[in-house]
Amino acid sequence: TFSAWAEIFGDPIAVAALVDRLVHHSEVLVLRGESYRLKGKGKEVLSDGDDR
Repeated sequence: TFSAWAEIFGDPIAVAALVDRLVHHSEVLVLRGESYRLKGKGKEVLSDGDDR
């Protein structure tokens, strides 16, 4: 979600400006449910997120 971007980038004012420009004249789709790209993969993919 956009609310976590300030923690990731460290500058909430710059993030607000960036998000404003990204979503201006756009539609934000919130998708819920299981990820299609992870379908068929083992549960280890979901639990092993420390490699990034």
